[in-house]
Amino acid sequence: MRVVICEDEILIAEHLKIIVESFGYEVVGIAHNKKDMMGLIKRTDPQIALVDIRMEGRYDGIEIGEEILLNYNFPLIYITAHSDNEIIQKALKTKPGGYIIKPFKAMDIYTAITIAVDNFSAAKNDNFILVKDGYKSVKLYNYEILFIKTDNNYVEIYTDKTMYIERTSLDNMLETINSEQFMKVHRSYAVNLDHVKELKSRELIIGRHLVPISRKYYKDFKEKFGLS
Repeated sequence: MRVVICEDEILIAEHLKIIVESFGYEVVGIAHNKKDMMGLIKRTDPQIALVDIRMEGRYDGIEIGEEILLNYNFPLIYITAHSDNEIIQKALKTKPGGYIIKPFKAMDIYTAITIAVDNFSAAKNDNFILVKDGYKSVKLYNYEILFIKTDNNYVEIYTDKTMYIERTSLDNMLETINSEQFMKVHRSYAVNLDHVKELKSRELIIGRHLVPISRKYYKDFKEKFGLS
């Protein structure tokens, strides 16, 4: 299990490393700010991240959580000394695998990692569709899908790495996926709400893509996305 840690207090970061390694996990790197953490993730391909919510007086931990949710596929655990409702609500939008409250004990770390990894693995294994990739069928997990676009009698299924084409309708594909995280936002588009980064005028920012949202779905989207 490859673990990365982001904590601006050096002594706490080193203490975390010792605890994590005592349970047989491998700490592949420690960062002390957002910039270094994102570079660390790209270099080490971790399987889980422990991230302090507040560093150097800013809530950089939540911004790291947003980046992980949008661009990577591994669980995140927040470490925090702050438990007020406003911070927790912001953090919840990044879908963390758990929280560790300071001051923590070694067993708190072990329990949080074990539960986060187990839940993440279960979610990955239970929610997928089969799509054509050349002459073979492959598993495409729901969390990998950014959005779906219909094109005549076909749908284009976009991930952050590639695009698959299936001969079906948009509505039928949504029935196949069967997840509340997917929502139709236009007669030709449906999006994975977990990957929506921003609502900009009449467009949604999803990864590097802009997806149109029509007036018909605008109000329902804002409510479901927590903007109402």
